This record gives sequence, C-alpha cells and structure tokens, in this order.
Amino acid sequence: MSEQAKDKPVKMWLGEDGQNPLFQDIARFRAILFDSLLKPHDMTMSQGWVLVHLLREDGLRQSELAERLEVATVTTSKLIDRLEARGYVQRRTDPEDRRSNRVFATPQAREIVKIMVQTVTEVDRVANQGIDTAELEATRGVLNRMRANLRDALANREPKTVPVPGRVFKTKRN
Repeated sequence: MSEQAKDKPVKMWLGEDGQNPLFQDIARFRAILFDSLLKPHDMTMSQGWVLVHLLREDGLRQSELAERLEVATVTTSKLIDRLEARGYVQRRTDPEDRRSNRVFATPQAREIVKIMVQTVTEVDRVANQGIDTAELEATRGVLNRMRANLRDALANREPKTVPVPGRVFKTKRN
C-alpha cells in the first residue's frame, strides 16, 4: 500500500460530482450504449454473454451457464428461452442426466457474436476517447487488482445473512 493511500483514503465509489457511484455509472452507461447499438439486432448484453460462454464451451448445462454468468438458474432459463426462440441456441437432453438440458450455440450465434465484438470495440472507442494508452493500461492493471482483492475477500469470508427490508438473503461462498 502506498503512503498516500495510508494517509488519506480515496473514496473510489464516488465520481467527480461526489454524488453518483463511479463504477456503477460506468457499467450502466456502457450497458445502455451497448444495448442501444445492438437494438437493431434484437440482442441484449445479457443474451450476448450467454452466447459468448457457449462459443467458449459449447454444450454447457443450464446450471453451469448460470454459475458462469453469476445469475440465478431461472434468469438463465429465460435468457435461453429467448435465444432459442430466435434460433441462436438449441437445448438438448443431457445424455448423462435426462433431468437436465445442455445448451448448444447454433451457427447463427457465431454471426451475432461477431457483431457484438464490433459493438464492444465501438463502446470502448467512445469510453476511451481522449485517454492515452499508458493511462488505460495503468487503469486496467489497478482495476484487475481491485477485482482480485474483492474476490479474495469474498472467498475468505464466512456466509452471512444480508439484511434487506422485508427480505433476508443468504450469501454463498464463492
């Protein structure tokens, strides 16, 4: 830890306006721009991530996809329903366990993922405008360290109950 960080903590969660959460704003604005650019293709970022995972490892179980996407199984099922209806994926009964399905990308999925890669490149171009390469590389390095720190903290904590007005959720260890 640098001497500066020890002396004066930096409030990373606030943007320059001191009001809005910086990381959430960046993620939200990127998602809005990404989804608006993909709208003519009737594709969302969430649906696209399902296809990306399947193109990396085709034939995943729905539960495995949910785990990789870090969302509930029911959410994954709905995403797959929409993608299947449009011909991007196929569900097939798992030969090892007839109670579960495996999901496979179709050739049509490859084509839309190519468009998604172009879209991500465009979103990056917009977001990174006016920032030099050295700054971007340093920022990526810092953000990767932050992500690793947070993952480690989550992996090393005991499951706890998170209070939410009217509801109680159990967190799980990663």
